[in-house]
Amino acid sequence: MRYQQLFWDFDGTLVNTYPGMVQAFGDALIACGVNDFEIDEEEIYRTMRQHSLGRAYQRFTAEFQVDRDRLTKIYEQLAAPLLAQTEAFAGAADLLAAVTAAGGRNFLLTHRDHRAWDRLAALDLAQYFSGAVTKDDDYPRKPDPTSLLALCRQYAVDKRTAIMIGDRNLDVAAGHRAGMAGALFDPEHLIVDESQPEVRVTRLADLQAWLAAK
Repeated sequence: MRYQQLFWDFDGTLVNTYPGMVQAFGDALIACGVNDFEIDEEEIYRTMRQHSLGRAYQRFTAEFQVDRDRLTKIYEQLAAPLLAQTEAFAGAADLLAAVTAAGGRNFLLTHRDHRAWDRLAALDLAQYFSGAVTKDDDYPRKPDPTSLLALCRQYAVDKRTAIMIGDRNLDVAAGHRAGMAGALFDPEHLIVDESQPEVRVTRLADLQAWLAAK
């Protein structure tokens, strides 16, 4: 297996957090005075998936003329408890276990805080990880490669054997800027391919098969 050092995004890659995020975002808009008939949850989801939560804030605060700070505060309050209801994507546990069984290592790289790690532990997936960078570490956000490079230095990673796995172009771009390969996980074919990943899959089982063949 050529790629033995796997760097994982959390939201939308390992764990399906988007349903809760979309629900919380819509409820936060309503709390800010937006009529629920005006809220299109599919558009919220597409904006988050194709771009980022930050872009969702930017787009919908402008569209509905609501205060961003207030929306952010309410959204974070509503979204936090929903994390406990999230589940890992099919194939995640199998792939993580296969990597470690083959002598490889998994690393977590997320814009979430320590609660991402807590959720992985609750899902019995933290055992497969050798290290992590979260929001608490205060590195620049992806696609800036600083956090990836820090993990590579800390754990003596040969970047020629490393791959960054995520559900958005910024994940792949961060990997490329750090000098490693990139894999795009796009279950619903929503992402316009701008980052030229080495592999693009709709299922983690397909990624496992691709890695095994390398």
